[in-house]
Amino acid sequence: MQSQLAPFSHSVCRRSTSQRGCKRVTRHVVHASSEQVPVKVRFAQLVVDLAPGEQGLRVLSSAFPDKIKGTFEGLIDSYKAQMAIALGDEAAASKATTYIFKDMVKAYARQLLGTPYEFPSYHRAIRSPYDYFQMANMYIGSLIDYDRSVMRHPERWTTIQSQIDSGENVILFANHQSEGDAAFIPLFTEVTHPGLGQRVTYVAGDRVVSDLLAKPFSMGKDLLCVHSKKHMNDNPEEKSKKMKQNLATVKEMQRLLNKGGMLIWIAPAGGRDRRQADGTLCPDKFDPQAIEMMRKLGTKSSAAKSHYYPFAMATYEIMPPPASSEKQIGEKRIVNYTGVGLALGEEIDVSRFSDSDELSEYVWQKVAAEYDLIKACNVPGAGVCPLSEDSIRPPRAPSVPSFT
Repeated sequence: MQSQLAPFSHSVCRRSTSQRGCKRVTRHVVHASSEQVPVKVRFAQLVVDLAPGEQGLRVLSSAFPDKIKGTFEGLIDSYKAQMAIALGDEAAASKATTYIFKDMVKAYARQLLGTPYEFPSYHRAIRSPYDYFQMANMYIGSLIDYDRSVMRHPERWTTIQSQIDSGENVILFANHQSEGDAAFIPLFTEVTHPGLGQRVTYVAGDRVVSDLLAKPFSMGKDLLCVHSKKHMNDNPEEKSKKMKQNLATVKEMQRLLNKGGMLIWIAPAGGRDRRQADGTLCPDKFDPQAIEMMRKLGTKSSAAKSHYYPFAMATYEIMPPPASSEKQIGEKRIVNYTGVGLALGEEIDVSRFSDSDELSEYVWQKVAAEYDLIKACNVPGAGVCPLSEDSIRPPRAPSVPSFT
């Protein structure tokens, strides 16, 4: 694990505040040796800094490889349109989009011109010399309509924080709806439970660690990297390699659970929720094998005490996925400015269930029930979303810059 971070261990990160039409915006100015960052990468990052405004950003995007250039340019257009809705001003939307995307282009330059990062079975968030965690907070957090967002049962996060602080483990069985899902716990708990969001480890599929546009966002989170069954046979020649990495990840997960103090998020459905043929949306059914694996790992005699919670996420519309699961890497991206909902259900006593199918169905029903209570907030352009019982509006995260 240390060897993965070693190339960045001697960097110096200096922060300076930009005043270009925004407040509380902190830009990271990175100074690194030539051994850490290739000259061509440092030159490209300098060009990014010097590129003038939105026009300069679009010139930079035209230099991207053909396979992602169109997707990235379309994403800029989509993001700017939603920032105009969020800020109510075209000029402010242009400044916000330019600021956020130029920061992202620096991350992509390192992957395109330097040595592409390879994720180990257990990846630790990279915060310097480039802060990938903050990049994701800024990009995704700016799309959240906090006035319409919902956080149910905030007191349960207090319980979870106490459990992991005492050396016990917490495992969240969640539905999964958008590429941005790993950012919402950190953003929603940044004020109410400082530091908790940075302690989450996500069980991540191969798409989020191999898709170039998603990869830098994944680099800012702690991950346990696996290959889901949905994509195991996409390339038969790589199946053996994928299975070997999955085995290594399970062993690493057991080691971490034995150590204790882990907060692990896993989506037992194995992918993002999709709309049904009639347009309705609900959490996809969970894979009993995924639920059972986490139960076995967390209840072994060698493991620290583990707690299990159902966790519902209403995030679909902020970054809608393709209508169906795709084998090809490089999906089209669109975004929306909208509310987001998170709901943490009651802790589940997994020892009550002897049958894995029964346990999986029970967990899914709890997630689906919580989801029904928060889904109304995740509708772009909708009116006021009333708070249900035991719910709060999550405070706007200070890590999200204000461009007004």
